[in-house]
Amino acid sequence: MSTTSPSFSPRTIALGSWVRIGLIATVTAIVAVLAAQLLATRLWPEIVLFKPLDSYARSALFVIVPGIGATGLFAWLAQRSRQADTQFLRIAVVVLLVSIVPDYLLPVEHKTILASTVAAFLHVVAGIVIIAALTNGYRRMTGSGNR
Repeated sequence: MSTTSPSFSPRTIALGSWVRIGLIATVTAIVAVLAAQLLATRLWPEIVLFKPLDSYARSALFVIVPGIGATGLFAWLAQRSRQADTQFLRIAVVVLLVSIVPDYLLPVEHKTILASTVAAFLHVVAGIVIIAALTNGYRRMTGSGNR
């Protein structure tokens, strides 16, 4: 996986631009996750007994952390690769899939298949929103939106 070549010239994107698209991605993902969590807890009230689903603040935190991490990773890749968006997508999908595993495997009180699946679904919601927002923002910033 060669990420640089002698003719590669990284596209310089200002730190402020990365902060802006990272904030947009993260805030949008928080709204989507909290809306999905609210809907799920209204449909299946018993799932709030499962610790990962009993707090909206915790859910927001668990979106903020990957939002910051994903933005930092993408910015780092953009400085080192001419295919940063493709590489970011591959890494992000793997991380997203791995993030779902603990929802099913960790011994948490009141864990059910339904509660674990809702928690995993929230990971997917956050992941899709963050990945899409960062990728679209990057492509707009670099003028590579027709890919």
